[in-house]
Amino acid sequence: MISRTSTLASVLLMATALSSANAADMTQDRALKADAEPQNWILHHQNYEGHRFSRLKEITTENVKNLKVAYTVALGGYQSGGRYAHGNLEGTPIIDDGMAYVTDGWGSVYAIDLKPGKRGSRITWKMDPGTDRAWAGDVACCGVNNRGVALWKDKVVSIALDGRIFLINKTTGEMIWEAKIAEPAVGETLTLAPLVIRDTAVTGSAGGEFGIRGYIEGTNLNTGKQAWRTFTIPGKGEPGNETWKDGKDRWKHGGASLWVTPTYDHQLDLLYMGIGNAGPDWDPDFRPGDNKWAASVLALAPDDGKIKWGFQYTPNDPYDFDEISEHPIVRAKINGQDRTLVTHGARNGFYYVLDAANGSFVQGKQYVDKVTWTTGLDPKTGLPLEYDPKRDTQLYVASMTPSRARPTTDVKCPTTTGGKNWEPSAYNPDLNLMYIPSAEGCNKLTLVVQDDFVDQGGKVKPRDRFTGGGGVGVGRLRGSIKALDPITGEQKAAVALDYPNWAGNLATAGGLVFSGSPDGEFSAYDGKTLKEVFNYSSGCGINAPPVTYSIGGKQYVAVLIGSIQKAAILQEAPELKNSATCSMLYVFTL
Repeated sequence: MISRTSTLASVLLMATALSSANAADMTQDRALKADAEPQNWILHHQNYEGHRFSRLKEITTENVKNLKVAYTVALGGYQSGGRYAHGNLEGTPIIDDGMAYVTDGWGSVYAIDLKPGKRGSRITWKMDPGTDRAWAGDVACCGVNNRGVALWKDKVVSIALDGRIFLINKTTGEMIWEAKIAEPAVGETLTLAPLVIRDTAVTGSAGGEFGIRGYIEGTNLNTGKQAWRTFTIPGKGEPGNETWKDGKDRWKHGGASLWVTPTYDHQLDLLYMGIGNAGPDWDPDFRPGDNKWAASVLALAPDDGKIKWGFQYTPNDPYDFDEISEHPIVRAKINGQDRTLVTHGARNGFYYVLDAANGSFVQGKQYVDKVTWTTGLDPKTGLPLEYDPKRDTQLYVASMTPSRARPTTDVKCPTTTGGKNWEPSAYNPDLNLMYIPSAEGCNKLTLVVQDDFVDQGGKVKPRDRFTGGGGVGVGRLRGSIKALDPITGEQKAAVALDYPNWAGNLATAGGLVFSGSPDGEFSAYDGKTLKEVFNYSSGCGINAPPVTYSIGGKQYVAVLIGSIQKAAILQEAPELKNSATCSMLYVFTL
């Protein structure tokens, strides 16, 4: 157990946290039946299974062309911090009974009254965690991000970049307690929206580019105390530690962090967490072995955090193929047998289907337009065909694998950012289609040996970047949405996009898929054909996934708009170099 302190106010207000639930509270039963409340969006991924699908169907493929802006709400969060010019909006709004709970990049939480009868809407309260922006911004690997909140009883659960978790009074915005989880002083941060299972909030550390050792954490919401912590890199004597074969305890700084909310299957009582890259990202010779559990998915018991199984997508990953994104759960009949399956659109360019109970490989298929780092997947194991268990350092396709013998690679596809990055997919069970947002492109990698980190002649320097090189794009980076059969991975429809899809998708029973773009375009697509049927130009980059809800029987679509333009886009898309950010909640309706 790792001790954590709480404020005096947390002790005085603890009785409030322990108050009995009432009918409007967020309970485990409501969470399990989230699909039955299409008027609300009460879980980060809409339901525990990660479908991001709404049963609302007032807005259809026929009338979506009449969609218009109902109103906008200006938020903060674009204040600068350290080496970053401003925060990012990547959060998923949580909506319950006409109230929205959203965050900005710095972790301020806003309660917004969405009910009609007012001129637009109003912010009823704001909780600012008071993050030291310059300090925390310098720690953050890849931007100032916060992906949202969770509900528990009559409370809101939130996190901040500087490693704190909060319990907030849902009505007043008053902080009940705060506790520290991550330690930014050694490069750890928090960016993912918590997932609440019963009375436990599941979070975990980001910061894999700073030589941390990743972990998943459960917090007891009744007390604010740590319930459990499970490291994503096994320690001495634990199964998997032998896959770090350097003999110098480099697993202690091996990365394997996380920053996307997991999914959960209540029948098996398992949560599924995607795990990030090993560190250093592009120097596999520094960390020989498979490096479990980097670039993997772990199935854990939510009450004690014990790992039940793991599946590693790219052993000894030399490409920075984080596999942190969501793992949607699908139930299907295969060969006459009912199966519960975990699916994943991987950053490495393949779509995977695994058995949810034991992690056994069921199916894998390429979904991006071009993959060159491997010639395919072994149909029995799901591992890359070139994987050699006798090798300590994997070469895959040798000319595209960085190594100390060949530090600069040939052109490798997909690009380092994916395939699919953190942005969420959506699954329409009516159409039986999984919608995968992705980037289409290639790059070269160059390994740079670092001499200022542990075991390379120097000392551990917390908060120093520890990547072992970098990537350079080759040609313009574009995007796509692929509609896949969720079991076979067969592509049923696709749409090519001018820019990478870094916002994620929303699917609805109205037969639509909604998504945003770095150039500020907000679009809807026909769920069967992926033909664009609606477009609105916001003029401000979109990196956040949309949601939908209804009030008084009227359907709305909401999305947070305001993102930085990433260097990977700007180097080949100069038309965006002068675009400015904003920090807004946009709400659309017919």
